[in-house]
Amino acid sequence: MTRARPSQGFTLIELLITLACIAALTSIAWPSYQSLILRSQRAQARASLLQAAHWFERAASANGNYPSAAEVPISVLQIEGQRYKMSVTSTAQSYTLSATPLSVQAADVCGTLTVNHLGVRNVQGASQTAAQCWSR
Repeated sequence: MTRARPSQGFTLIELLITLACIAALTSIAWPSYQSLILRSQRAQARASLLQAAHWFERAASANGNYPSAAEVPISVLQIEGQRYKMSVTSTAQSYTLSATPLSVQAADVCGTLTVNHLGVRNVQGASQTAAQCWSR
């Protein structure tokens, strides 16, 4: 008498169904993941802008006026992750710091982030308001 052995492993249909489920879940999750990455890099740019603004305020307190753009150390204008490029326009009485998105970050809905000597936070080329971009 021969006994029928139970089959071991997965059938091709079971494997295809599993792959289809994984593909469906990935297609739903991937855009959310990308959005979170963009928001994370934007948060880093906001923090760097505010650190640079603090540096400008300390320099103005020590010297009586804001330093010119040429007097700003390169380290003050660095943004970790290199997804944004920070630039400054400055006079003795005012300054404006800008963080412009680069490469993949250019797809971010907030565009260029700016902050000035009055502490006004703004955005340029954005599809969202400054309040939305600076709070998220």
